[in-house]
Amino acid sequence: MKIVLAWLTEQVSWVGLICLFGALAYTIVALRAKRNRDYAQFSLERDIYHQRMTRAWRVSALFLLLGGLVAAISTWLAPSPTDLAPTPTPASGLYTPVPGSPTASPLAATTALTEVIVATPVPILTITPTALPTAIAPDLMQPDCPDPGAQITLPAAGSEVSGIVEVLGTAKINAFSYYRFEVLFPGSDAPNFVAQYDRPVENGRLGVWDISDPTRYPSGGPYRFRLVVVDIYGNTTVCSIPVIIATQAED
Repeated sequence: MKIVLAWLTEQVSWVGLICLFGALAYTIVALRAKRNRDYAQFSLERDIYHQRMTRAWRVSALFLLLGGLVAAISTWLAPSPTDLAPTPTPASGLYTPVPGSPTASPLAATTALTEVIVATPVPILTITPTALPTAIAPDLMQPDCPDPGAQITLPAAGSEVSGIVEVLGTAKINAFSYYRFEVLFPGSDAPNFVAQYDRPVENGRLGVWDISDPTRYPSGGPYRFRLVVVDIYGNTTVCSIPVIIATQAED
């Protein structure tokens, strides 16, 4: 029922125009029938024109009544966008701490050191090769923003971000309700809730993304940062861009 009322709210202008034109058309028919009745010479003709005029007046009044009813429903009974919008459920568990490696006991370390010194008095230099960074496939660094009503212009796709990230772009679609930020961690398809805003934005500041905590957002990537715009019916329009989180010192 709420969806029907919301549709009537959007289409009230068209329905009002149709009712107005219908009432005007049948008013013209009624006036013509009245004029013909006044000039008719025979009583049978006058009766026919009188019946036609009566029907036209009734249909015209029906159009006016229908237009007023639709306007009243859209004004007093239509639900607000807050009633129609689904309540977003923030995803839990944004980051799972990895348990650290066990700490060796002082006794074991002392014993191992003693054995090495006795067996090999000359220290041995061990060279550990440095691992090269893994190259990221180019197709993973492309933005996915097909709808002009949901666009992210800053940060740019594939860029390196850190700290408090300011997000610029557009979140403005038909029947707009709200938009939210989400993030997909590397190798995961589960979106995690970041923030939500209730006002549409066109080519402006959408909000901020706080990634200053390295324990919550480890460096690397690519992360998929998503702008999700929701209309009053619950339909979503998504813009997704890949970003790399730069290495940042822990507090």
